[in-house]
Amino acid sequence: MNSFLKIIIEVASTTLPIFAVVAVGFFIKKRGLISEEHVPVLNRLTYNFGLSALVFIGITGNKFSDIFDVRLLKVLFPVYFIYIALVFLAFYFTKINTRTKSAIVVSSYRNNMAFIGMPILLYAFGNLAAAKASIVIAVLLPLNIIMTAVFYQVFNISLNAAVDGNNNIARGFNIKRLLKEILLDPVIIAVAAGLVISYFNLPLPIPVKNIFSILSDMAVPLALISIGSSFKFSHIKNNMKYLALISFSKLVVFPLIAMIFSYYVFKLQSLDAAVIVILFGTPIAVATYMQSAKYDTDRDFISSAIITSTIASAVTLSVWLFIVKVVF
Repeated sequence: MNSFLKIIIEVASTTLPIFAVVAVGFFIKKRGLISEEHVPVLNRLTYNFGLSALVFIGITGNKFSDIFDVRLLKVLFPVYFIYIALVFLAFYFTKINTRTKSAIVVSSYRNNMAFIGMPILLYAFGNLAAAKASIVIAVLLPLNIIMTAVFYQVFNISLNAAVDGNNNIARGFNIKRLLKEILLDPVIIAVAAGLVISYFNLPLPIPVKNIFSILSDMAVPLALISIGSSFKFSHIKNNMKYLALISFSKLVVFPLIAMIFSYYVFKLQSLDAAVIVILFGTPIAVATYMQSAKYDTDRDFISSAIITSTIASAVTLSVWLFIVKVVF
């Protein structure tokens, strides 16, 4: 009984502060300290600098052999594609309007692994877990971008008019732009650079290490505040049934599939299994809305899904963290 109580206290000590800071972000926005136009800037600042530095410093601070495990990657793809197939088949043939249907499917598989998953793993299991999470995020990030573009094509959702570098209006599926978006993503660059340094065991100069350490220190608080400041509650009432379904499948079914494959099928080591389960148990990523803003889809539904899944994840992630600590 004492050991269970100890685990409950550890879980609460990890998750409560994280979601408390998310709430702080919401009230900061509510009080007008952050305006609407500041939110995207805050998101980009957090992602491009804070998170990238956190990923880079986490990978370079650990041995390559400790971070990179092929079995970890083997789990990702069956979990990812089985879950997507289940959601797609569940909603594709329904009579929901196409814009909302596409928003439901795209929201279902994109996790906030970076802004929610990494802080939880960092505080619950330490730097090595966060470094392993960086690899998972780097693998799934381009896949998420590609799959989102593909699904919008499947649902015949058009790309909104966009102005290119020559002030020409660009429409449609642009592979060159998609590849550029992936290859120039700062987190992917940070992971690639970190893995090279870790693999060859290259020492970082102290000033360089200190710069990245300072930048990484701002990643978690800024990320959590940016999530809270992104919340809007105006469209939730209209879609409660589907929002509840997406939140349940996202926060319960997805990590359950991840747990089955990581623990029972591939029999990963305890830390690797915990990393997979927690990452796949995170709520919908804010980046889902940012990418979907380029398309003529139901962005109000995506915004509402981000809010409801994030609030619900305060409970579900605490439960999953408790489970992985007990089982693994």
